[in-house]
Amino acid sequence: MAQATHDTNEVPFSFDELFFSRTDEAGIIRFGNAVFQRVSIYEWDELLNKPHKIVRHPDTPRAVFHLLWDTIKGGWPIGAYVKNRAKDGRHYWVYAIVTPVEGGFLSVRLKPSSDVFKVVRQLYPEFSAMERQQKLEPGESAGLLMERIQGLGFETYTAFMTAALGKELAARDAQLGNPADPTLRHFDLLLDSARHLQIQAGRIIDAYKLNEIVPTNFRILASQLGQEGAAIGVISNNYAMLSEEMRGILETFVASAKDVEQAISVGYFMVSTVRVQRELVDYFVTESDSAANITEMDLLSRQRAAYIARAKAGLQEIGAKVAGFRQSCLELNRLATGLEVMRVIGKTECSRHLAVKDRVDKLLSDLQVFQRTIAGALREIESLNNTIEVETDLLIEQADAAA
Repeated sequence: MAQATHDTNEVPFSFDELFFSRTDEAGIIRFGNAVFQRVSIYEWDELLNKPHKIVRHPDTPRAVFHLLWDTIKGGWPIGAYVKNRAKDGRHYWVYAIVTPVEGGFLSVRLKPSSDVFKVVRQLYPEFSAMERQQKLEPGESAGLLMERIQGLGFETYTAFMTAALGKELAARDAQLGNPADPTLRHFDLLLDSARHLQIQAGRIIDAYKLNEIVPTNFRILASQLGQEGAAIGVISNNYAMLSEEMRGILETFVASAKDVEQAISVGYFMVSTVRVQRELVDYFVTESDSAANITEMDLLSRQRAAYIARAKAGLQEIGAKVAGFRQSCLELNRLATGLEVMRVIGKTECSRHLAVKDRVDKLLSDLQVFQRTIAGALREIESLNNTIEVETDLLIEQADAAA
């Protein structure tokens, strides 16, 4: 068994060991495997029909359990780092995947060792101490924990738990000498592409904000030229209408890019959960006191089948979100083309008015930079959309083959 070094206050278990427990809807332990019993150091009669918090360690923030219960009671799985306490007072760290099952919840745990875990290992005790010192309510504490997570570069908890699970599976493979999982590589590329989508969307938003006053400046020029500025006034009005339509699209543009990343995160977590569930079933049958438990094997197998279906649905959702985002890009490109037409017309018309030539040239130059920024960002986005679609199709093929 591959086993990491540990301090004397930590209960050892191996990277190739997976353990699980099943509770009812109130969190009362109804079943668990031999690894859970051994690592917790409790006898079975001390674990069964007892609240799962019997193994809770005070260093695990209450905010984590608040997020956990909110999520699983809503019918969704969640992943979380948890520091548990064994009967003898020692501790052990796990990355837990908690999923709703018929009549309660199932928690599958693996040994963490990634760089993300190293950050969490330092964060939890400090955060828990703050909770106690400030007597924070769980909901309030959860909000503060999310601020810490966002400070690590994750906008949502889904993004954090997904990245963490991917890192833990990759680190676990390395610890066990397993070949790198190509599925993790595909999803990491998807997430990287989704983040770049948001960067490019941000470029367009920033460029738009810098040019919001262009229609106003054109109107000012038109009014200064009086009757001679009538044509410029028409151009200004047309530009203003295009700009307003663009603003309406941009209001949902960044949100659409975020939707793509969220769909990828959900799909990543579901597919990774299926992998862990598959390994758990394989591990469970090797335990001498577990292989004969047909009821639990049936429950685990049924849940794995259900999560394979959810994982495939999650992958298909990525495609749907990309298609929606691509439509927004097409609309934006249409408007950017209209702006370029207005710029060319404006340049021709304004060349007749030498008195305002310098000011017009500056406005038209700014407008050209704006249009080129949009065009460049949209080209990058189209390339990223293509990458996401190709990678997603590959993952769907892999899911079909594994089903």
